[in-house]
Amino acid sequence: MAETTFLQIVGAALGGGFTVKILDIIYLEVRRRLEGSRTAARFVDEHLDPILKSADELVGKLQSLGREDFRSLRSVDAAAAPADNNDLGGLMFLFARFWAHIEIFKREGLSVAIGQDQRGRQLESFFDCIESTRVRLIDRTEQRAIGETILELQGDKLRTITYIEFIRRAVALETIRWLEPLRIILVRAWHTTQKQQLLQYLTVLHALVDTLDKEHLVTRDRPAIPNKLSRQSWRDLNYRVFRVYLKFVVDPKIFRPPAIGRPKCGKAVRRNFLAPGETVRSLQRL
Repeated sequence: MAETTFLQIVGAALGGGFTVKILDIIYLEVRRRLEGSRTAARFVDEHLDPILKSADELVGKLQSLGREDFRSLRSVDAAAAPADNNDLGGLMFLFARFWAHIEIFKREGLSVAIGQDQRGRQLESFFDCIESTRVRLIDRTEQRAIGETILELQGDKLRTITYIEFIRRAVALETIRWLEPLRIILVRAWHTTQKQQLLQYLTVLHALVDTLDKEHLVTRDRPAIPNKLSRQSWRDLNYRVFRVYLKFVVDPKIFRPPAIGRPKCGKAVRRNFLAPGETVRSLQRL
């Protein structure tokens, strides 16, 4: 057997030390990622239930109003304040409480890698969707401000206030300023534009609840009300929401409105000839 040279010994020593160092780096990185995942999972566990419960209560209220085309809000005076009408005040409180829990999640999650948890990634996608131009009811800053109006610090934790306290605060001038954009939408909820806005928002919230609480352990299993959505609202949801922000939602078609049947006869029947001055495009509108 050939004698081992000095250079071979040194090379083997250096190679072994280099390998150990690489393995040590890999071990520390894997450990850091695992600890980050556990931290994210604990954070989501702590905050998910209040988000789901507040979203579920808002879904229930909007569904109840949506089934009647928001007629119960039709009697609300256009200048009414939250304290003047329980239907208006209660609905505004449900929105404010849900937005407050989003605000808590975002504030307390600044130092947490939430994306390392699957539910955390889905929550962030839902929040991005809710605050997107096509879905949000009011400006992001206004939404955040309304959420902040019902927050208070208890110990070292942010908590939401009660409905009575919300009504008491709602008469303060600095609070009225932030509540006004939401109030304007809700007192006109029975108008077609505002109604479809609210129904689209409801659909996204319903998808959030069904996706993040599949077994409905903390929420109710509610049937959707797709018959209230217009076909244009569904197109917006289908192409700009479920195919962009919420690709992971398993069955968005449960929110699709029933298909409109073809006309059977009468004026809408297509003719097989062109009258003077008619074009194919004009016939397609029949």
